Amino acid sequence: MNDWNFQNLNDQELESLMQAGASSLPPDDNLVEEITPWRRAMKRALLGIALNLVTLNFWGLNYLFPAIGTLLLLIGFRALRRENRGFALCWYLALVQATIRYVCLILNASVWQEELYRLPWMQPLPYVLTLVSFVQVLGLRTGFRAARRKAGLDPAAPGTTALVVWYLIMCIAALVNYTGILGWILIIAYFIILRTLWKLPRQLEEAGYAIELAPVRISDFGLGAWISAVVVVGIACCCLFASGYDMDWTPVPEGEQAGLEELREELLELGFPEAVLNDLTPEDLTACKGALRIVVEQDDYAVNEGRSVIREENGHRVHTREYDVNELRITGVAVELPGDRERWRIIHHFEWVIDPGFHGTESMQFWPTYHLAEGWSKGSEATGRVLYDRDGVTYTAPYHYLGEQNYQSTSMFWGTQQNHDLFAAFSFPYKGQRQRGYVAYDTLENEEGYIIDSWINYTHQNRWFQYPAQTAMENRMRGSWNLSGAFSLVQTAIQFNPNDPADFSDYGYTTVTE
Repeated sequence: MNDWNFQNLNDQELESLMQAGASSLPPDDNLVEEITPWRRAMKRALLGIALNLVTLNFWGLNYLFPAIGTLLLLIGFRALRRENRGFALCWYLALVQATIRYVCLILNASVWQEELYRLPWMQPLPYVLTLVSFVQVLGLRTGFRAARRKAGLDPAAPGTTALVVWYLIMCIAALVNYTGILGWILIIAYFIILRTLWKLPRQLEEAGYAIELAPVRISDFGLGAWISAVVVVGIACCCLFASGYDMDWTPVPEGEQAGLEELREELLELGFPEAVLNDLTPEDLTACKGALRIVVEQDDYAVNEGRSVIREENGHRVHTREYDVNELRITGVAVELPGDRERWRIIHHFEWVIDPGFHGTESMQFWPTYHLAEGWSKGSEATGRVLYDRDGVTYTAPYHYLGEQNYQSTSMFWGTQQNHDLFAAFSFPYKGQRQRGYVAYDTLENEEGYIIDSWINYTHQNRWFQYPAQTAMENRMRGSWNLSGAFSLVQTAIQFNPNDPADFSDYGYTTVTE
C-alpha cells in the first residue's frame, strides 16, 4: 500500500477506499493525518475561523487574513455541510461571509468606497459580519456536539464552548472600547482555545468516527482560483474605471470675457499674469475691478522622484536630490480692492506645464489668510474652476468639491487634531494638455499690522494602484505628506506685508519668485 499515490485520489475515492478497507497494510499515522478528508476539512474550517478573528493592521494583513480565512471556511464547511445541522448552518453562514467580504474587497479599490459605506443599507455590514461570525461559532459548537454524540463520545466540547464565551467577551470589550490588560489575557486564551479545538478532529477519528463528504462540482483548488480571479478582476476594474470623479467638462464659450477688455488691460498694467487672467471666469474677473495693487508669487515644483547626487564638500560626501524637471507651476496673485476696510482678493492658480500622468483624483488644501491670522476675516466664499486643452479646444468644469471641511487628523508630532480647512477636489481626463485651475477668495482686514499669508497644499496621485483606494483629498485629511507612495504633496504660499512700502515697486506691483 505504501506505493499508492494518495495525493492523486479525490475525497470520494479516498473515503470509499478507507471504508471498504484494503488488503495491504495501512499507511503510517502521519500520512493518514495528511490525507484524511474529514480531518483536513475540519482543520481548514478551524483555521478559517482563526484567520477571520485576527486583526493585524499592517502590510495589508487586515484584508489578506480574512480573505484567506473566508475561503478556508467555504472549502471546509462545503465538505461537511451534509453531516449535521450545525455544520450545514456554518456552510450557509460562510456563503454570507464570502459574499460580503469579497464584495467589500472589490469596493475597497474604488474611490467611492467611503460614500458607498455611508449609505444607510451599507452601514450595518460590520455588525452583520460580527453577528454571522458569532452564530457560526455557535453552529460549530452544535456540529461538534452532534459529531461526538454520533461517535459515542461525551457530547460536551469544551473548546467550542470556550470559543463562544471568548467571542462574547471580545464583542463587549469592543463595544466599550476597552484597551486594558484584559486584551492580552484574551489573546493568550485565544491560542489556548485554538489548540484545544485543533485536537477535536483527531479525538473523533480515534473513536471510529467517519463521514461521507458532500459531493462537489468544482475542486477546492478550482473554487479558490475562481474566487481569486473574480476579486482580482473586480479590483482591476475599480482601479481603471472607478478611480476618479465624474467631471462636467464643457468647451469654454468663445469670447467668454467679451466686454471686459478694458478691465483686462488695467489688470495687465498692474502686473496681473496674463496666463492666470485668461483662465478667470467673467465673474471672477469682474471681482477684481478697481484693483489698487497686485502682488504675484510664482514658482515651479517637481512631483517626480528626481535623482540622487553625491558631491564632495570640505572633505565630506554630501548626498542631495536634484530635479531636472519641474512639472507643476503654482502662481499666487493678491489683488488689493477698494473699500472702507482693506480688502484683498487672493487667487491660487496652478498649471501642469509638463503632463505627469493623471491616474485618479487631485486635490488642493488651502490655509487662507483669515484662518492663519486674527488680523484678517473671511470676505467671500471661494470660487474657481479647472481647465484643460485638447485638439485646440479649451474645456472647463466646476470642481467636484469646493468648500470648507471639518475633519480629524492624526500625526506623530501633533497627535489627534480637529481641523477646519478649505478644499478643492477634482479629476482630469487621461488625455489633454495644460491641465490647470484656480481658486479665489476675498479677505478683509480686522486689525492693521498682520501680513498676507495664504497657503496651498496640492496633492497629486502618482499611480493607478492603491489599496484600499482613497482620494487625494482623503489622503491630505489624514495628514499624509510624501510618505504614502501613491501621492505627492507640493506646498507653497503667497506671503507679504501689505503695510510695508518696501514690498512694492514704483509700478504698484511686485513679482516675487522663491
